[in-house]
Amino acid sequence: MNKSYLSIILLLILALTSAQNVSAFSADSQYFKGTKGEQVEPVDQEISLDVSSLDDGKAHYFNVLLPDGKTAYFFVLKSPDGVYRAAFNACQVCGGALQGFRQVGDYMVCNTCGNRYPLDRIATEKGGCNPIPINPDLKVSGGKISIRLSDLEKG
Repeated sequence: MNKSYLSIILLLILALTSAQNVSAFSADSQYFKGTKGEQVEPVDQEISLDVSSLDDGKAHYFNVLLPDGKTAYFFVLKSPDGVYRAAFNACQVCGGALQGFRQVGDYMVCNTCGNRYPLDRIATEKGGCNPIPINPDLKVSGGKISIRLSDLEKG
């Protein structure tokens, strides 16, 4: 069998495996192998995070228990362009592996395939091997970032 056909078959298997997963970013905690982060509790259907803790340019990982009993894993950061960004700790291509992303300099790197994604593009694109956006327009008010629980539930 030709190498290019084998590559295509492997990519299709990976995509189907990811698609069959209940949800790459919302999983039973025993199966998620990526950085789980700090558990946060929603108040009035929102998660509120202090922006001063995010000003270091590093990805800060969190998780929240959703009403359906699953846990959503996500990260929030302030990118080099000064924008606060939030994304699920999973991608649409490799999400079925449940390994998430790690930060290397100004990039988030997929722990499954090694794809590098620039911090200042987080939450701007859907699809492909990049962190799945939560909400590209995070509400920042009074020194806090708010993420609606409904955005975490929808994915």
